[in-house]
Amino acid sequence: MKFSKKFQFLASSVLALQLLVPVGANAEEQRDIIAPSWVTQVDYVALGDSLAHGMNEVGIIGLGYADFVAQALQKEGLITSYNKGFAYTGYTTKNVLEDLQNDVEKPVVGFGYPNEQVKLRTSIKEAEIITLTAGANDLIPILKESQTTGINAVAILKASQDAVKNITAILAEIKKLNPNAQVYVMGYYNSFPYYSEDLQKQFKLLLTTVNSTIKATVEKAGGIFVPTYDIVAKDVPSYLPNPENIHLSEAGYMAVANEAFLPAIKASSLWDVSKVISTTIQNNTSVQVNWQKATDNVGVQSYKVYVNGELTATQNADTTTITLEHLADHAAYTVAVKAVDAAGNESVQSPTITFSLGGASSFTDIENHWAKEFIQKTAKVGIMKGYANGTFRPEQNVTRAQAASILVRSLGLTTQKQAPFTDISNYDAKTQSEIAAAYTNGLIKGTDGKFNPGQPITRAQLALMISRAYELQQKKPYVMKGSTPFTDIAGYNEETKHAITMLYELGIVTGSDGKFLPESSTKRSHAAKIFVNFSDLF
Repeated sequence: MKFSKKFQFLASSVLALQLLVPVGANAEEQRDIIAPSWVTQVDYVALGDSLAHGMNEVGIIGLGYADFVAQALQKEGLITSYNKGFAYTGYTTKNVLEDLQNDVEKPVVGFGYPNEQVKLRTSIKEAEIITLTAGANDLIPILKESQTTGINAVAILKASQDAVKNITAILAEIKKLNPNAQVYVMGYYNSFPYYSEDLQKQFKLLLTTVNSTIKATVEKAGGIFVPTYDIVAKDVPSYLPNPENIHLSEAGYMAVANEAFLPAIKASSLWDVSKVISTTIQNNTSVQVNWQKATDNVGVQSYKVYVNGELTATQNADTTTITLEHLADHAAYTVAVKAVDAAGNESVQSPTITFSLGGASSFTDIENHWAKEFIQKTAKVGIMKGYANGTFRPEQNVTRAQAASILVRSLGLTTQKQAPFTDISNYDAKTQSEIAAAYTNGLIKGTDGKFNPGQPITRAQLALMISRAYELQQKKPYVMKGSTPFTDIAGYNEETKHAITMLYELGIVTGSDGKFLPESSTKRSHAAKIFVNFSDLF
């Protein structure tokens, strides 16, 4: 039996263990680490073996992937309780299943619980999020023997079949207890990367097969399979530093949490805040935006209101409405709200709404502009937006973030995933989501974990994005009809030259005096022409 949801949220920052607040931190540091939120805070239970338990590469229980997941979710105000007390080192799939069937009672290892012990079936019934890591211990004894005896295919096949059978039963039991729980099952990584090359080849084939089987099993049962193989493999020395130990280092657990589990969990509809914001059109130039109050473990201090990605107003916590005036009837507006507490923590979710007061008539600054028709067309279909003062600013440069958003809107792309870039957090949720959609669909790549969203996009960079979008739409690459027509792109890689040539051959761009000017920044007027011509192809 746990606290009520409301009381849990208020108490969770006090009850959080050292996994969230380091032992020895002073009172000032412990005061407030949780962000405001609009979602219903949920309960998280981690099941499984030593990976959920937190066994590290030197055989000591520390912070596992489940701890880092809980830490991130609690800091963002998304969960109120967490317990990994049912995850034990050495557990097989059979052990997890038997615990479920026997309704074991074990000590709580986490936060948000008033009692020191809790029963498993009760915990499952009350949890919205469940992670499961099991099956490695079913196979590891056989795999360890393979170093001296060779791969025992028969034994591995039987152990794999038994593990899959038990996982199926575990998921069925969970769904019987709690049909609405979202269950995330961890895939296997290569636990023996230091074995001989011959064994590595066999392990990789084995893991591919086993992961594929478990993925199909999990998804058939309504769960979410979370792959980890590639994440661990990309930095074995850091993530699996001990050749004599199959367990991840703290850095490895953190990578699995941040790169595998958290993106999957945050894609859940649990965090949808679209219904807490609405608009009331007052007249041709004014709109009232209303939103529900956010909750916080200490208290919301203010709301930041963003219009088309720019901070427009900061309202005090008692005010959950704003009237936007002097709006243009031909511009689309996207309004996003962030809640802020006294410690400066900002809500991760941003209730967002998009509206337009009318059709795309003429902007005030394009009457005699050569791109007027292109600009009006992009505004009419909502691909590009004007500014709140009624201007379009045709000679202003397009940023990389704006280009990604425009292309995503023109193709109607969406995603529930998050982009891996470290430099887009200051943008509103809508823009971040559009950048994520561009990344997920292969339109952008970034460099060294950054997207550089505020930089003007060059004509060459935009050509690459358009070329990738063409391939996405057509399901195949564009086949060039002739040679590259421009004299100033010889130094670029083949993908970029191919993209620029495609734009020319499809009539999307014409260049100037035999030059493409690839390093020049793209103006909004040129972008309007490019996007209209590209959209007309489909």
